[in-house]
Amino acid sequence: MANEMQTQETAGINTISDAVGKVAQMQMDLVSNVMTTSLEAFKSVNKFSMDLAVNAANALNQVLEGISAAVAPKK
Repeated sequence: MANEMQTQETAGINTISDAVGKVAQMQMDLVSNVMTTSLEAFKSVNKFSMDLAVNAANALNQVLEGISAAVAPKK
């Protein structure tokens, strides 16, 4: 009888330990997924910002070329 009670207690402790382990693993997976998603979002925003800066520089260059062509003496 005592042995059966000890077996039930051990089973209960094992079940609780498994549950705590699964919750901890799920939290680690969640943190990992959030970090991965954040990094991907940052990379996308960074690429967009760089493309926007390059396009703005190209547009400014074209405007300056147009002004230079208008101001330059005609031959």
